[in-house]
Amino acid sequence: MNACSRIVFGLFLLCTVPAWAEDTSASLFYKYSNSDAEYTVMLPEAPTVSTIWGDDPKIPYLENLPQDGEAVGEIAVLQRSDPDTRDYFDAKITFLKADTNFLTGMTQEKMQATLERDFKGIMLEEKKLDFSTSANNDLKWATITGFSVGKNNRPLYNVEHYLTGQQSILVIRVQYSLENKLFADYYKTLNDSITYRPL
Repeated sequence: MNACSRIVFGLFLLCTVPAWAEDTSASLFYKYSNSDAEYTVMLPEAPTVSTIWGDDPKIPYLENLPQDGEAVGEIAVLQRSDPDTRDYFDAKITFLKADTNFLTGMTQEKMQATLERDFKGIMLEEKKLDFSTSANNDLKWATITGFSVGKNNRPLYNVEHYLTGQQSILVIRVQYSLENKLFADYYKTLNDSITYRPL
């Protein structure tokens, strides 16, 4: 198996065996990545994808909007639910091309402020913020986590990862019913599989 560049919380490693190889069910997962993206991630199935165009006035995250109408990224959405318990698993992934000035100017404070804004209006219990970088500071990973209560009065786990590369960003937001083991396994596989691949 070829070596792959892989990023985990606080560590940037070269590995020969991906973490999901230890989970037989993960072999059924779908490897999601835009062809221009620097990160890949495993999902339970292929998501629904919509293109982000450069002339869209509501492009998220970027400070300087593109001047043309070319594709600048995409949003991938995956939703699964249990009709009996009303438990659910929601994942939303936003990929965007970004210029060098934006990426080099991204700081821990800026990234964590973005994560806080994304959860505005959601009361997170036991909220935590984490941040890590690669050795040469060209890859950055900020995360926010916390718990909330769903409409069925069951606890939810909320997490969002904000990852920067050398040419793009990837934001992964997940919310799932905490007591549902299957959905918890989905997230574990997703989180363990996030992989950086130089373009």
